[in-house]
Amino acid sequence: MEDLADRYADQAVRSVFIYTREAHPGENFRHHTSMDGKRANARAFKERFGVRRQILLDGLDGGAHQAFGSAPNMTWIIGRGGFVFYKAAWTALGDVEEALEGAIDFQTNRIKNQWVPFYTERASWSPRDRKKFMAGLEQAGPQAVADFKGLSEKRAAAEKADPEAIPVIPGSYYKPD
Repeated sequence: MEDLADRYADQAVRSVFIYTREAHPGENFRHHTSMDGKRANARAFKERFGVRRQILLDGLDGGAHQAFGSAPNMTWIIGRGGFVFYKAAWTALGDVEEALEGAIDFQTNRIKNQWVPFYTERASWSPRDRKKFMAGLEQAGPQAVADFKGLSEKRAAAEKADPEAIPVIPGSYYKPD
């Protein structure tokens, strides 16, 4: 995302990172109980992952996170007037770049009075690097690893009990009969 932000910075695109909560708290990076602790975790995150974008801190109550959907790794593209061009429950670089190109293209053609916006919704997929993910959990501490293992086992048991179950996708509000 840092490279994407750099590539589009000259096209009036501003990219920020909202640090909401510690996704996988552990002994090394605990659940936030103070803004000072949250600020320290955000600084460590910025250094560890080379984040160059501005990082904004959500409040301890998670108000911004809740307002934007509460998913763990969301991306939004919002126009100057507040028009939502894109929102995703997970950040997938190629998908975000395609949406950003579409938003810029729309703005250009809207000025010429050639296009009008309409709403669409779709599911997308992102590759998962399990080794990299597990390394991040290990940096957080043994508790983060144990918590994730417990969640994984619970999910596997639920899928085994009902293999036809529809996966829960954050942001999907459609409830099938």
